[in-house]
Amino acid sequence: MNNNPIDDVSDVTATETTVAVAGPARQHESAARHAVLALCFAIAAWIIPGLGHLALKRWGRALIFFACVGGLAITGYLLRGNVFPSRSSDLFDTLGFVADASTGIFYLVARFFERAGPDVSRAAGDYGTRFIAAAGIVNLLSVFDAYEIALGRRTM
Repeated sequence: MNNNPIDDVSDVTATETTVAVAGPARQHESAARHAVLALCFAIAAWIIPGLGHLALKRWGRALIFFACVGGLAITGYLLRGNVFPSRSSDLFDTLGFVADASTGIFYLVARFFERAGPDVSRAAGDYGTRFIAAAGIVNLLSVFDAYEIALGRRTM
């Protein structure tokens, strides 16, 4: 029995799998198809935290990643943390933007919560900025995890 989750999702039947094993050209074609599907799962995991795991039928991980990323991001926004703009001349602001954008759909939600602007003059605003960045890092870990599971490198 193959534990690769892409086989559960794709339309490959048992006879096509045996044909794919028969020739090296078919194996390369199948490996390329698995890599493309794994990339699609990773992109889905980035856009909506947990969606890649949900598509891979890893319900528990999907719920945990969505709750963690969403909880951290929304808490950071409610604390009026700084949401970094996409254009910046400072390297640290650029890294902040990458971390913020890594939260996926929650980055778009940030525009709703940041109407009053960031408040980093208080400790709560500074903590909020860190919560948002942490949410992005957790979501990046989710993306890498979904990609590895989709490729069959991880079985958990």
